[in-house]
Amino acid sequence: MLDNQLLDQLKSVFEKLSGTIKLVYSKSSHEKQSELIELLDQVASTSENIIIESSNQQSEVPFFELVKNDKPVGIQFHGIPGGHEFTSLVLAILNSDGEGKLPDEGIINRIKRLKGTINLKTFVSLSCENCPEVVQSLNLMAIYHPDFTHEMVDGAFFQDQTVELGIQGVPSVMDGKNLVSSGKSDLSQLLAKLESYFGTDESEEQEPIDLGEYDVAVIGGGPA
Repeated sequence: MLDNQLLDQLKSVFEKLSGTIKLVYSKSSHEKQSELIELLDQVASTSENIIIESSNQQSEVPFFELVKNDKPVGIQFHGIPGGHEFTSLVLAILNSDGEGKLPDEGIINRIKRLKGTINLKTFVSLSCENCPEVVQSLNLMAIYHPDFTHEMVDGAFFQDQTVELGIQGVPSVMDGKNLVSSGKSDLSQLLAKLESYFGTDESEEQEPIDLGEYDVAVIGGGPA
């Protein structure tokens, strides 16, 4: 499923891992289950810190979650994260161990202040170019929030459910039967939507962040 060149790249990427990341999959009789096991086996082969393990749970379709040092990190995949979503799996492993590009302290504090319990599902298509950014952003939130789970759902496995929920496009972020976000969104936009939807906990005072002292600050993009 993964060619040797990609596997060599993953070995280099995962050299930074220090904790143990388990890819824990549910048992399933689905015809695509063997493809999931093959993918997870190949990913696990690239690092001693990545372990593939079977749970005692049953699932109608391929399913797995990430566990760091025997504690679930809140990231789940319902389907096989191939195509554009393979990057989401790679980043989920890195980010779960505190590696890769991570949010700044201000964003992390805002994530932690979201009112839980939060359990979101993002319905995607593996050919969708806008879906990975949404999946990866919500995965980051699940890592930093103590009462937050996020599940990538491949809509191809749940066509009846997508019709029932009235999902007309991807990515669609669902809280139960309620649509929270649809279409392209980045981390800041999604966080603002969740703050409006779930509310924030203002009970804890946040210490001011020291931004340092600068003679010149360039704000913006493009020509700036």
